[in-house]
Amino acid sequence: MFKRIAVLAGIAAIVGGLYYFGLLDLVKDPERARAALEGLGIWAPILYVLAFSCLQSFFVPGIAFVIPGAIFFSFPVLFALSWLGSVGAGIVAFSFARFMGREFVEKRLPERMRAYDERLVTKGLQTVILVRLTLFITPLAHWLLGLSQVRFTPFLIGTAIGFIPGMALLTYFVVFVGESLGDWIADRPPWFFAGVALVVIVFIRLRRTLAKRRERAPRSDAKDHIPAA
Repeated sequence: MFKRIAVLAGIAAIVGGLYYFGLLDLVKDPERARAALEGLGIWAPILYVLAFSCLQSFFVPGIAFVIPGAIFFSFPVLFALSWLGSVGAGIVAFSFARFMGREFVEKRLPERMRAYDERLVTKGLQTVILVRLTLFITPLAHWLLGLSQVRFTPFLIGTAIGFIPGMALLTYFVVFVGESLGDWIADRPPWFFAGVALVVIVFIRLRRTLAKRRERAPRSDAKDHIPAA
């Protein structure tokens, strides 16, 4: 009981501090976030990591921190801080799921994600790394690991290792590719986006049609094999 109260009080205190210092603006307005970071001086990296850790674990997209962070931090610093923030988010959600909201989390986890649990018992470190490489900073993955039987040490090491490639790609893309990509998108004519939307709609429709045909096929085969009376 004491652990649950301590975890909840710690999260509440950190979120309250982030609100007081204006770091919650990171998820709403990049320019205001930049002004807030500049005014914080040496505290800016610390509060950036804390904001990332507390809010991303509860479904605030990680990109909402990386984009305004790219305005203020250089690529190596942004990568290091975002990596630390994502690991922190994993720890916060892991603690919440394990000590605070197990029943709350269990009701919201997809059934297919529970299949990882058996592997987490026997091959904890390898499985955590695999989960992080494939699902990256998805909050549901944080929660899944918190609900599983994996110990904290392999969880922490696997999370730290598994986040490195994805976070390096994400921060690199935002810093070096994002602006040029935005300019490229702005230069496209309206018919280009209409064509892309049409292709996506056709693709989705085709997939649904094929899925329905596969569902009906076994039923048809079963009817053909019913013996005559």
